[in-house]
Formats: sequence, C-alpha cells, structure tokens
Amino acid sequence: MKKNLLLALLGLFLISAAQAQNTEAKYMNPDQSNQQIGLPVPNQFYVRLGVGLSGGTTSNLDMLYKYTNDGNKETVEVVPVDLGSGFTGSVAFGYMVKKYLGFELTVSQSLGFPNFGDSIMRFPGGYNITGRILGNVLSVTPSVLITAGLSKVNPYARFGMVIGVVPTMYGKLEATQATNPPNDIVLIRKYYGGVALGFSAALGVDFNISKIISLYAEATFQGLTWSPFYSKITKYTINGTDHLGDLTTFEKETEYYSKLDINAYVSPDVPKKELRKTYPFDNAGVTLGVRFKF
Repeated sequence: MKKNLLLALLGLFLISAAQAQNTEAKYMNPDQSNQQIGLPVPNQFYVRLGVGLSGGTTSNLDMLYKYTNDGNKETVEVVPVDLGSGFTGSVAFGYMVKKYLGFELTVSQSLGFPNFGDSIMRFPGGYNITGRILGNVLSVTPSVLITAGLSKVNPYARFGMVIGVVPTMYGKLEATQATNPPNDIVLIRKYYGGVALGFSAALGVDFNISKIISLYAEATFQGLTWSPFYSKITKYTINGTDHLGDLTTFEKETEYYSKLDINAYVSPDVPKKELRKTYPFDNAGVTLGVRFKF
C-alpha cells in the first residue's frame, strides 16, 4: 500500500515538473512558443517605411480664379485649390503590446501637387497671368494599431492624431505685361508659422515574408487644417532682374490675426496685418511599404 502510494506521488511529481518546464520554456522563449502556434510575437518593436500618393478631399474656393476675355465676353470662374494632393514619405516606430494591439509614432513629409489658375486679359497694356499654389507639411502622428493577429496575411486598422509641425504654402505669380517690349514679372510668396492639427486613419494588410520583414499596403485618410501666422515675398523679379529690395517691409511681409484694429496707423516699415484664413490639407490615398520587426 505504501509502495503504491509512493509511486503515485512520484508520478504526480514528475507530471508537475514536466508541466513547469513547459511553462517556463514558454515564458523564457516566447518567440519559439508563438511560432509553434503560428501567431505574431508579442512585445516586439518594429520600424515601418512607406511611400504614398494622395488626392485632396476638400478644396478652398477663394484662392485662385480663372479670368477670360475674348473681346466679346468676359468671364470669371473659381479654380478649386486642394493642398492635400501629393506624394508622402513616412517612417514609423512601433511597439506591439499584444498580438492584437500596438502603438506607433509616424514622422511623414508631404510634398503637394501645384494648383494652377490663369488670368488672361486681352487689352493694350494688360497682363497674361498664371498663378500656382501648393502646400507641404512635415507632420508627426501618434496612433493606435489594431490587428487581426494572423501569421501570414494580417489585416489591421490604425487611428491617430496628426500634428503638422512644419506646414508651408507657396504661391507663385508669373505675369507678362503686353507692352513693347513686354515685361515678365515673377513673384513668389511663402506662408508659414503655426501648427496644423487633425486626425488620421488607415486600413491595411501586412504580408509577412519572414520573421523580421513584411510588406504592407494601406488606404489612408487624413483630415488636417492649418491657419498660417505669417507670409513673406521671397522672390520678385522683372525681366529676370531682382527687385525684391525695392519693396518695403509692408509690401513684402504680412502677419495674420484673428482681430484687427481697422483704424491703426499703417507704416511702410512694419509688416502688413490681415485677418487669418484656414486652409485644408485633407486627403485620401494609398501607401505601400516595408516593415522591419525586431
């Protein structure tokens, strides 16, 4: 009886020891354990590189106009301006807390496509004018990543807040005065200052090709608006000759405010003051890239 009891206790001890070893191995080597059951490894860092193409979803209707005059009829029409269209390059640093949940910090640079507007005035001494506007944004986006936790093809969704730390906008005016000889005028104005704020979302799929590398494709959405604090004329030429120095500070520089004193004294030695405006960088696009897991 004692012998049978001793054998039973010994067997129970060996079973418990084996279970303990399996449990320890599972916690000491989570990569191997997760790979055996075909799940992504939790608690892992990754770096994501991507290149995207986007189209603007919101337009500003009071920045560019198209004028025509054929001698019989004069017309003017609005040229929609969207600052969200363009190319985007991004690098992101992420950490997977669990196989379904992670956090990410993305740094991206967007280079906008130009928007064009023409003003054609056909009369002696008039101008043929072309206007061009584009916007660029260097932004930082903290976000939350939710995945399906699959091993080969892994769908995911990402949501975050966009902080445009260096937004800029450029307006270029090229005019040819119909005189003899003609005068060619080029003027470039840069808008800057302030921070753009908004939100971002993405729906994508990871294609795992090895333990450390995956390719991804995603549809991206961004809502972002910006109100610049300043603008400055950075180039002003007539027939190729620089005339920027001929302009006063009031003519070259502008500061934007939410409220103005319309009776304030105007000096040519200080920047011009105007009311602030808001410009949209909203867009939707597609991003392709590679992810490196550590």
